[in-house]
Parts: sequence; structure tokens; C-alpha cells
Amino acid sequence: MLATGILLHGFGQRYDLPASLALYLFAAGGVVIISFVLVVLFAGDQVGAKAIQYPRRAVPFLLRMAQTSWPRTVGGLIGVLGLAAIIVTGIFGSRRPELNPAEYLTWIYFWAATVILSGLVGNLWYLLNPWAAIYDALRRLGLPTPPPRTVESLGIWPAVVAYFAFACLELTSGMANRPWIVGAVALAYTAVTLAGMMLFGRDEWLDHCEAFTVLFGIVGRFSPLEADPDASGRITAVYIRPWGVGLLQPSPTGWDRVMFVILMLSTLAFDGVEATPAWQNFNITLEPLWLPLGAWGFFAVKTTGLVLLTGAFLLIFIAFMELVIYFGNRRVDLKATVTAFALTLVPIALVYNAAHNYSYVMVQSQALIPLLNDPLAKGWHLFPGLASYQPSFALAQASTVWFAQIVLIVVGHVIAVYLSHLKAGEKFRTAQRALLSQYPMLLLMVMYTMTSLWILAQPITAGG
Repeated sequence: MLATGILLHGFGQRYDLPASLALYLFAAGGVVIISFVLVVLFAGDQVGAKAIQYPRRAVPFLLRMAQTSWPRTVGGLIGVLGLAAIIVTGIFGSRRPELNPAEYLTWIYFWAATVILSGLVGNLWYLLNPWAAIYDALRRLGLPTPPPRTVESLGIWPAVVAYFAFACLELTSGMANRPWIVGAVALAYTAVTLAGMMLFGRDEWLDHCEAFTVLFGIVGRFSPLEADPDASGRITAVYIRPWGVGLLQPSPTGWDRVMFVILMLSTLAFDGVEATPAWQNFNITLEPLWLPLGAWGFFAVKTTGLVLLTGAFLLIFIAFMELVIYFGNRRVDLKATVTAFALTLVPIALVYNAAHNYSYVMVQSQALIPLLNDPLAKGWHLFPGLASYQPSFALAQASTVWFAQIVLIVVGHVIAVYLSHLKAGEKFRTAQRALLSQYPMLLLMVMYTMTSLWILAQPITAGG
């Protein structure tokens, strides 16, 4: 499985569900509806500014750590070493993806595990960002401060484009399992990011153009840690809070930010759709069109599919938001309202990421350990004791994975329902208008829940 399944989110052999798939789908949808009723009963009277207030508690020892330099130093060192390992092993290591650490470091440890952990713990990218660490080191060595330039007028559209390009590399290019391309792209992205920071300034470039900084900034809002900086950026307080409530905080508005959240959802969904028999049959049907074009035809079909799915997600969300505003019966700014409610979808993206990549992170990640003995496939024996390591499949039985996925998907949608209702209380000002506005969102959440589970179930029930 490890040798042939790298970058494939499958379970190997067929697993028949102990009950019908329809029963699971409707039961999960029912749980989301029940959670909506409970939210109305226990939080339905929270309106206006009160609706988005949440408890938080100061954590003095975390503040003391945050005010020292060593967390950023250690985190930056880890990030730089990880980036260097991806570039070096990707370009100079084995051409076989299952034998190249770059594939595991990029697609499992960074793209899957770091996102999941950042939602559970806090914005790890703030500490690990290798490009910020390299730039800071260059500044300490005498790199001059760039003249004042701004890309603020572009919003985060450059980050949206970069995120989409990265998703295409993984999902539609057919080249994500070619280590030398992964290493080359990492090197090129490093050059572009450092050049952008040198031309426009560190934070200006990272906040508007660097896709992963924007991504982890959104993911970090879900986490239980919150930091308050002063005007100079120095952290003055660190708090612990309930998961998810940070998404209720005011944020910049714009269609670029809505698009980024929609891409977080649609790219994950497309990754799952690719494993379904329906997509595979669709691909076979179109073979007479794309097969003569070879790799470019394959890329064009898959990229078109990703674009169409993203467009469908966006249009469906906007249509439901129009219904939300209509039933809310209060004049509100469309762009600001859509942006605010888009953030309530983030828990869905996070739990789908965790559910979709469960076996990927729990099992395939272990294949990196024996590769440390010979990372460049040159016949080295750096750590002979690791060469015979055998991955554990204890937490990767198909039934275990399936039930873990159900729990994750349902919990994520319940959190999204809760956040959406609180945001409605803030926007529409009365309990009655907030309740009415949330009926369309409830329908959307139930649709998301059932669709997510259906996609995840296809590799289990449709064969190996």
C-alpha cells in the first residue's frame, strides 16, 4: 500500500459498510438538524454584539514563551530545514515518489498534518514559515529595508491565485508524484517569495500574496489560542478560548477572501471526487477528447473539472446567502455579510481535511522514517536502526477510518451551524430574524454533510 498508494487516498481492499450508506447519510444529516434545534434553544437569544462574545482565559506561561525569541528561532529553523530537505531530496533524490522524502514532507507533513495541527493547537505557520525566517535572518545580516510599496489594492487575490496553482499541482497536473518537480517548484516559490518580501516588505507580501500565510491565518482563527499584539507587533497577552469562536471575530471583507474559503472547500472536495467511480467513468467517456493531447489533455480535463466545481460551490453559497439575507429581513452589506458567513464554513474545510487525510497521516506518514537512513537513495546508512522500521496499521482499519470520518464530519458541521447562528444574531439583531435567516444555512449544512460523507464513502464501498 505504501509503495503504490502514495498520494492516493484509498483503503486498498473493499470495505462493506455495516449498514446502508443512505442510513449513515440521513443519520448524519439528522444530527446536524438536532444540533440546530439545540443551538436555537440555548443560544437563540444572543443577538447584536453579545452574540459573538466568547469566554477566554489568559495563559501567563504561554505569554512568557511568546515574548522570548526562542519559539520563533526554533520554529524557523525547523521550517528552513524542512524546506531545504524538500528542495534537496526532491531534486537530487530518488525519482520514485515512495522512496523520496520530499513527497512525504510536502504532501503529508506540511499539506495535511500541519493544517490539521494548526486548527487543533494554533497557527504553527507563524513559527514555521521558512521564508519569513530566511528574510529575518537576512535583515539581521544587513539587508536594507525596502522602500514603502504596497500591494494592498490587490487584496489577497495574488494569494488566491497561488493557492489555486498549488492545488492544480497536487490535483490536476499529474506531476505531484514527481519529486524533482516538487523540489523545483519549492525552489522557485522560495525565490519569488523572498523577492516579493525584499521589494514590498515582509508583512505586506506575506499578508496579501503568500498563499500559505493567508491559509494558516484563516485556520488559526479556528484554534483555541489567541494572541493580542500591540502597535509594534509585540505580543502582550495570550488567551485560550473554545475551538472555532475566533472565526466570529471581525475580519477584512472582500470577494477575494470569500473565494479563498471556497477554494479551501472545493479543492478538498475535488480530491475526494477524483476517487469516485462517477468521476472515473466521466474521465473514460472523455478519453477520445483528451487522450490525443496526452498529458496536456489530462491536465485540461481535470483543471476544468476543478474550476467548474469551484464555480458551483461559489454560486451555491452566494445563492444561499441571498436567501439568508432575504429571510433575515434587514438591510445589510452583501459583501461584508457573505465574507462573515464564509468564515463559518472553515470548520467544514478543516474536518473534511482531517477526515479525507486520516489514513494518509496515520499510516503513510510513517514511511518517511526508514527513508531517513538513506534520504537521497545513494546507498547511505545514516541511521541503520531505522531502515527496518515497519509502519503500524493499528489505527487504519477501514471500519476505524470510516467511523472516525463520520464523527469528524458531523462535529465540524455542528460547529459550523453554531457559528453561523451566532453570526446571524450579530448581523440581523433580533432572535426571530436570526432564526429565520438560518433555515437556508441549515439546509446548506445538511447538504454539505451528506455530500461529504458520500464522497468519502466511495473508495470504501466501490472497490479497491
